[in-house]
Amino acid sequence: METLFPLDLQDWVVYFFVWARMMGIVFLFPFFSYQGIPFTLRLWLSLVVALLIFLSLEAQPELDFRGPLEMVLLIGKEVLVGLALGYLVNMMFQVFLNAGQMVDLKSGLMLSGVFEPQFGSRVTFMGQFYYLLALVFFLTLNGHHYFIRSLAESYVLIPIEAPLMGQAQAGGLIRLFADMFALSFQLVAPIIIILMVVDISLGLIAKTVPQVHVFILGLPLKIALSMLLFAMLVPVFGVVWEGLTDRFVLYLNQFMQGW
Repeated sequence: METLFPLDLQDWVVYFFVWARMMGIVFLFPFFSYQGIPFTLRLWLSLVVALLIFLSLEAQPELDFRGPLEMVLLIGKEVLVGLALGYLVNMMFQVFLNAGQMVDLKSGLMLSGVFEPQFGSRVTFMGQFYYLLALVFFLTLNGHHYFIRSLAESYVLIPIEAPLMGQAQAGGLIRLFADMFALSFQLVAPIIIILMVVDISLGLIAKTVPQVHVFILGLPLKIALSMLLFAMLVPVFGVVWEGLTDRFVLYLNQFMQGW
């Protein structure tokens, strides 16, 4: 357990490096990355989290700088580590955003998309709802506790004096991005498959009974059906999210171990 002495310069240097990593994470973490959150609040939050992480370090790292340039490069590396970890956590929540937008694409709700400052892009109705629901489940299951624990372990797996990410780790991040997209489809696969069956059925009806206005009848039918299926899957969604939380923590640890 470390203690922060006001007059110990070495302690303040280590704390500054810890704060550089925490600042990158906090500024990309879901909810705190929202444009409506004041910059000052995010800055103070990163300072508090950095202090907690510093006090939890079992052994203070030995930092030996050969010059100011090496110190600046090491600070930049710590900021990049924080941004990488924060982006990885943000990517985990993007799984649910992409899953909801897949449902909107098949059900005809893509026209309901509006510009959302939180994401900096156009977001559909179900995509935003899935994202907010996942955030609620994350806090309910104490996912933030797992995340803070992973941040403390990051200084064991990625020490301050560790080198920058290599080519192998960058390739692993790309593969992880592909896995996240596959998880998005798996979350809403039952809804997508049923909506595809509905599309095929409407196409057959349009061929056999041309008098029926399939487009006028099919659009509200698919919207109502997607809402009904989602309401039926909400109880299962909580169980799935609990399992995904463990998988996300495993992905985070694997990424840090491979750094």
